[in-house]
Amino acid sequence: MTRAWLILCIAFATVAEADQRPVLSLVIDDLGYSLDNGMAAIDLNGNHTYAILPGAAYSQKLAQHAHQQNKEVILHLPMQSINSTAAHEPNALNEAMDEDQLTTSVHDLLAKVPFIRGVNNHMGSHLTEFDFFMRPVMDSIRGYNPGLYFLDSRTSPRSVAHAQALDAGLKSISRDVFLDNEPNPESIRLQFNIWLTKARSRGSAIAIGHPYSNTIEVLRAQLPATNGEFEFLPISKLIETRKQRGFSADWRDQLSALTTTR
Repeated sequence: MTRAWLILCIAFATVAEADQRPVLSLVIDDLGYSLDNGMAAIDLNGNHTYAILPGAAYSQKLAQHAHQQNKEVILHLPMQSINSTAAHEPNALNEAMDEDQLTTSVHDLLAKVPFIRGVNNHMGSHLTEFDFFMRPVMDSIRGYNPGLYFLDSRTSPRSVAHAQALDAGLKSISRDVFLDNEPNPESIRLQFNIWLTKARSRGSAIAIGHPYSNTIEVLRAQLPATNGEFEFLPISKLIETRKQRGFSADWRDQLSALTTTR
C-alpha cells in the first residue's frame, strides 16, 4: 500500500467516524414579530433552522438575513389551536375551511416567505389532531412544491400531521423537545440537557425554541460546549441522515415526548 493511499484511507475513516456522531437539530420558531430577537437567534453559531411566520412585520427581512447567513428557512404555518381565536392569528388555517379554502390559504401563505425548504406548524394543537384536515393541507404543500418537507411541531400528543405528511409523499419528521415551554433559564437548561440525552441515546434529536431573550442567552452559553460531541444539521439534512442510518424512534419515546398546547 502506497503512502498516499494510506493517507486517503485514514481520511475516509476519519470522515466516516465523524459522521456517526449524534446529531442535533435546533429550530427557532415564531420569527417575524421582533427584529432584534430574530436577528440574535439567526446569528447563533451553528447550522440551525428558522421557522418564519407569514405576514409578520419583520418576516421578509429575517428570511433574507437567514438566507444570507446560509441558515435554513422554513414556513411557520399558522393552524388553529385549542386556545387560539381568529383575532389572534387571522391567517391561521381553521376548521371552518373546506378543502378548496385550505388549499388556497396554504398556497398563499407558502408564497409569503422566501427561501423556504420546508414547513412546520405554528400552534395547531386542535387542527393537527384530525386527518381530514391534515390530508388536504399536506396535499396542498406537495402540490405547491413536492421538494418541501414537513416538521411536525407536535403541539398535541394526538397529532396526525407527521403521518399525513408521509402519506401525501412529503419528507417528514417530528420534534423531540421543546426548550422553553417554561421560559426561565433553569427550565431551558434542563430541556437543553434532555435534548442532548435523547440525541446520545437515539442518534439524533430535534429541539424547538423561540426567540426569547432567556432562550437566546442559554443557547449562546451552552451551544459551544456541544461542538466536539455532536454534529449540528438543519432539518433537511437530518431527514436524509436518519434515512441513511436507518433511524427508527421507539414508540415509547415518542409517547413520552414533552408536548404543549399551542
